[in-house]
Amino acid sequence: MKRRRNPAALLVLPGVVYLVIAFVAVVALLISYSVRVERTSVLFAPVDLTTWSTALGDSYLWSTVGTTLRLGLIVSLITVVIAYPLAWCVQTMKRGWAAAAMLFVVFSPILVSVVVRSYGWQLLLRTGGPFGDTFDSWLYHEPGVILALVHVELPFAVFPILSSIRTIPAEYTEAAADLGASAAQRFRKVLLPLTAPGLLSALQLVFTLTISAFATPALLGGGRVTVLAQTIYQNIQLLAWPLAAVQAVILLVLTLIVLSLFAAVTRLIGGGVR
Repeated sequence: MKRRRNPAALLVLPGVVYLVIAFVAVVALLISYSVRVERTSVLFAPVDLTTWSTALGDSYLWSTVGTTLRLGLIVSLITVVIAYPLAWCVQTMKRGWAAAAMLFVVFSPILVSVVVRSYGWQLLLRTGGPFGDTFDSWLYHEPGVILALVHVELPFAVFPILSSIRTIPAEYTEAAADLGASAAQRFRKVLLPLTAPGLLSALQLVFTLTISAFATPALLGGGRVTVLAQTIYQNIQLLAWPLAAVQAVILLVLTLIVLSLFAAVTRLIGGGVR
């Protein structure tokens, strides 16, 4: 008996092959440049781990890595805390046009360039700006970078959380209420466990986007807040390609580690929910 071909798999196959080839080619190029010391466009060059040993022993690099991870963690937590009630409000709106308007407001930042949004926050936080009298000390410091990044990443947190909330039948919370559960108990024992995969997906997405962010930390950090993506760009400008490649590989490894941890936790929670 012949096995039927899955048409969906055939449709997805060209895109998957393209992405895999592009990813493997880029990673191979980065690794090739990271194990050399000279600046050259030749793909294959004598292997030299001097750049790696110099980079791994650089305290400034690890300080930058720490700043990048700290910003990623703080922005992810703040964004998810804001996104969860926002997604729940959208879900509970009775009028379709009101929910659509709310979603448009939430997702409207995606329609504007991240550079334009960052400059907008500069104008808002600068001395004499609308928020300058209260938050002028935030500009060119971590609080200003965090505020702008939360605004940038908020739509990416709302969507997975909203999708997770929409999978929960309304009868679940109604049954819990009939059994005498308070609003806090319904949230803690019913809603939160069932929406945990969506929360983790939002955290994973926001964290990944934050640690790779470049424009917002560069414009709102003012040189005082340096993340790994900035140092990679600066070394490319200085034509220090091997060092930039090493830093890019470190950023890629950190991202893959975080994705793996989130995937493991998601599988663990998913098994517990079943």
